[in-house]
Amino acid sequence: MVRRGDAAEGLALLRRELERAGDARFLPRFLFPLGEFAACLGEAGEIEKGLAIVTEALERCKARDEHWYISELLRIKGELLRKQSEQGVAEAAEQCFEEALALGREQGALLWELRRLSLARLRVAQNRRADAAQILTPVCEAFVEGSRIADLRQARALLDELAGWNRSPARGALACVFDKDRKIVKEMRSGSL
Repeated sequence: MVRRGDAAEGLALLRRELERAGDARFLPRFLFPLGEFAACLGEAGEIEKGLAIVTEALERCKARDEHWYISELLRIKGELLRKQSEQGVAEAAEQCFEEALALGREQGALLWELRRLSLARLRVAQNRRADAAQILTPVCEAFVEGSRIADLRQARALLDELAGWNRSPARGALACVFDKDRKIVKEMRSGSL
């Protein structure tokens, strides 16, 4: 509901259901709704509340060795930090995204790796478009199916946008960074660009 534009009702519903769960909300199965609640609070502009919830969930996961959802909680925390306008927050958000990606890779969880879209968006905001493309390309190439996955569609759309930017005449030498299949050329992969 929150993501469809009805923030007040969606947040009220999530809050009510989590309260109704009582102490059970501390069980592993409630990590997903807690993460979503934190993310939705951020969408509604309640960043501090979202950060408090996601930080508590992360601490609980680490204390109980419940690692299955830590990658996503770190990504959500990074997104919330990215929305803050304080200095130094971009670095903290980047650290969360990097840690989330490393954990996803370690777990072999390709879907969590697809969430690297958050880090790519941060790179675009930092005017580091080539880095953003380098982040997204491997995971987009790894998916041969799944075109209905929202994150994959968004990642491919961002890659297309970046490819168009890199092809613009104003980009000079970067104009050849992408071929028509959105793959980065050898020079980019070797870091020689």
